[in-house]
Amino acid sequence: MRLKTLLATVSAVALSAVPAGADDVRPVQIQIREREPGSFLVQWRVPQVIPVRAMPSPVLPDHCEPEGERVLIEQAGSWISRQTYRCSQGVAGYEVGIRYPVPNPSITAVFTVELLSGERFAHALDPLKEAWLVPAANVGAFTAWIGDARSAVLTGAWHIVSHWVHIVFLIALLLLAGALGSIRLVGAFAIGQLAAVLLTAIVGRSFGPVVAEVCVAVAVVFLAREALRSDVDRTRVDGLATGAGFFHGLALGNLLPAVAGPSLIGASHLLVLALGMDAALLLLAAALSTLNQVVAPRWNPAWLRPAITYGVAAIAVAATLSLLSTRGGTVQDDVAASQQLPASLASSASASGAGSRRLAPKIVDAPIQSFLAIEPFEIRHEIQFQLRDMLTEVTPTLRRGRFVEIAQQHEVLSQLSELAERHATLEIDGEPATGLIDRANFLTVDLQGVLPRQEAVREPVDEALVGVTLVYLTPSVPEEVALNWDAVFDLAETIPATVIDPESSRPLMLSAEQPTLQWKNELLDDPIPTITEVAVEPAQLPVPLASLPFFAIAMALGVSTWRSRHRVLSFAAVRVTLAAAILVGPVAQVAIALPLSVGGVSSENTARRILASVLPNVYRALEFRSEAAAYDRLAVAVTGETLTDVYLEHRRSLVMEERGGARARVDAVEVTDVRDVEPRGDGGFDAVASWMVGGNVTHFGHRHFRQNSYDAMVSVAPVDGVWKIRTIEVLGEERVR
Repeated sequence: MRLKTLLATVSAVALSAVPAGADDVRPVQIQIREREPGSFLVQWRVPQVIPVRAMPSPVLPDHCEPEGERVLIEQAGSWISRQTYRCSQGVAGYEVGIRYPVPNPSITAVFTVELLSGERFAHALDPLKEAWLVPAANVGAFTAWIGDARSAVLTGAWHIVSHWVHIVFLIALLLLAGALGSIRLVGAFAIGQLAAVLLTAIVGRSFGPVVAEVCVAVAVVFLAREALRSDVDRTRVDGLATGAGFFHGLALGNLLPAVAGPSLIGASHLLVLALGMDAALLLLAAALSTLNQVVAPRWNPAWLRPAITYGVAAIAVAATLSLLSTRGGTVQDDVAASQQLPASLASSASASGAGSRRLAPKIVDAPIQSFLAIEPFEIRHEIQFQLRDMLTEVTPTLRRGRFVEIAQQHEVLSQLSELAERHATLEIDGEPATGLIDRANFLTVDLQGVLPRQEAVREPVDEALVGVTLVYLTPSVPEEVALNWDAVFDLAETIPATVIDPESSRPLMLSAEQPTLQWKNELLDDPIPTITEVAVEPAQLPVPLASLPFFAIAMALGVSTWRSRHRVLSFAAVRVTLAAAILVGPVAQVAIALPLSVGGVSSENTARRILASVLPNVYRALEFRSEAAAYDRLAVAVTGETLTDVYLEHRRSLVMEERGGARARVDAVEVTDVRDVEPRGDGGFDAVASWMVGGNVTHFGHRHFRQNSYDAMVSVAPVDGVWKIRTIEVLGEERVR
């Protein structure tokens, strides 16, 4: 199937209107933009249907700290908040979310994340969910492993020093075997953990953390018992330390929740985690031994050692009982649970369905209503007439209490269209503008709001509604727009009007004394879509410069271990040095490009990132109304042989016939999965991809958010150093909301 078939199907299905509720609202929009390394500007826009006290706030990773003051801006129809955050580890690979102080009134949240690397991610968060995992940064497999390994070492070391049962365990080793012997027993503990990691990697299952800590506490009790015995009566304790390490190691998977199921990479992370624990225990053992050598010659009464031993055993018993009595549970936020939605918001959410709100005031009996939608490249003036109040302007044969026959309807629509053109004039940036009658229909009102009548029927004059849409094309977003109604206030004393732009909506009432609606461009963000080429780049081999000296030292120590009289100490030094090498790995790296790898794609992760950049360009290109502009921009993402077909089919499919000809604006294109990647001889690849498309349609005072998911066979090729879509075949689509 050619690419045009894909785009026709995708756009028509993804953004077509389906029954969802009476009135829709724009989603909450959260933009996370990296301005400098580690510094992120977070902006969240919330519709004013949600009062200030019920405004949600974004949730960032734990390592993100706010900087400066939070800024709150009130716009017509929206609250806008801005806050700078310092995220030491970035946001890529971490969860971001949204939290309401009251229950979420069924409103979607759309996240966009822009990184300094040029990567851009988007996601429409379901109202029933609270968090989204931002894809990990595109740093390459080795660099990603180095970063994850460093985190694993730190996690392991922190686990040792932050849980006092491990400190007690180490003290028991020192009491039992002294400085050198304790280092040997720490090695036995590490061997036990290594065996457990290998078993975990094969089976893919871990013990609970409580079981592991109980085993360590029990081991402390037995070690303390051995420490109280004479050297002659002691049994061999190496097996005890190894067993404690084994059972402790079976729970390491709980410290790295991302490691799920058998995996070579997951097993390597668990090994590095155990290395971090081992290094921490060795360094603590060295520190405690040094302290003992300083204190013991000056003060070492006979009763001190037994007292410490009994104390260690008592603490271990208490730890065992405490851990065994631990029960998991949930914490309920009574404050949030006690709060209630404002009555108007709650009733609106209940009545209209999930994610459904109205932007314009609901005025049922107004003879004329006016809706001015200002969008990039287009201004759309939608006018709703009550036919019973317009009888003097249309066919004289129509009377109250009668019907508009199907044969008469074309003439009625033409006359009301002429009335709209004659009496509703528009000025754009101070110059008179000429609009085109885009659509004139009899309307119906149901749970979807206002819709054009799909099939002609006899219309009762007393109830008939007519919608007329005038379209004004613009090269960009204007600075000023003025809508003026003239000589119609004998038909309608007032005209309810609503102006809707990409960031807000504002209602007002027009009259003979005030017949003009004024709009000024006060948008905080430029809504003009940006399209950038996705360059084909060679693969890079990262070299961790800071780690190289440590690896060299570790190798030298490893070689000397076999000749050393103190093999235990040498081997311990090797482990600590390796842990240090991994810790400094991400600090200084040099990437060496591999020219022969240009265009080659074999990784699912790499293919997903390419499609995540190329697919949004297709949707953004078609927002341009000028054929030449849209054609030029679409050529950035699609190969020449399919360009014309894609343009024609996609342009048509973005028009929402069910919404009176309104065109959808895509807010989020998210590639969720890429699989079965097959490299091609030209450097491109074929793959099965899944993605989500979400967008808004504004129509007669309503904004409708729609989202669909797709599976397709995609072919991508490098053309003049740029990735482009060559062919695509839709395998399935599903309505999400």
